[in-house]
Amino acid sequence: MTAATDYFTGLVTTEHQDKPKYIQTVSLSTQGYADQIALCSQAYDLYDLDDAVGSQLDAIGLWVGISRFVSIDIDIFFSWDTLGVGWDQAIWWQVGDAESVVTQLSDQLYRDLIRLKIMCNQSDGSIPSATEIIRKAIEGSGATLTVDEGVMEVTFNIAGDISRIMRGIIIGGYLPIKSSGVGINFTFIDSAITNNDFGGDIA
Repeated sequence: MTAATDYFTGLVTTEHQDKPKYIQTVSLSTQGYADQIALCSQAYDLYDLDDAVGSQLDAIGLWVGISRFVSIDIDIFFSWDTLGVGWDQAIWWQVGDAESVVTQLSDQLYRDLIRLKIMCNQSDGSIPSATEIIRKAIEGSGATLTVDEGVMEVTFNIAGDISRIMRGIIIGGYLPIKSSGVGINFTFIDSAITNNDFGGDIA
């Protein structure tokens, strides 16, 4: 970034204004200050959530209280009732095998997570507020959300296909929507699974 130094050269007294080398020396000497002033004037735009990228977005996440590193489950081990990891599809889990992996979110996914965390920071801890946050999290996926309220317990039922990353964010506790003393449960129903009946070679 190179900003104009007109402000500084304009402060030169009239007896030196007609000396080009003098003006050039002043300009070169004050260029760094001019660049810093220009950078500070653009700082707001650089750290605007809609436009920030890379390290600027990381700084916003630090202020908000959320990292771009998210742990998600590894869906390669055999499991009942899980699409794609049934008989002849998955491998057996062995002692020592990792069950989750930490992934780094892209700028766009991280921006969405920051927005969700801001909603959590502003939440009043009520069920309607928590429901709004979860609805926002699955927005655009086509999934639907229903809420079952019990005694000091709430279950959020998400039906439809959402990304593994967003599922990991929801069940991983990255969105603190839990009120004190109230249990929170999540159930996920993939649209591709039509029933829970056991079948050979079918998850």
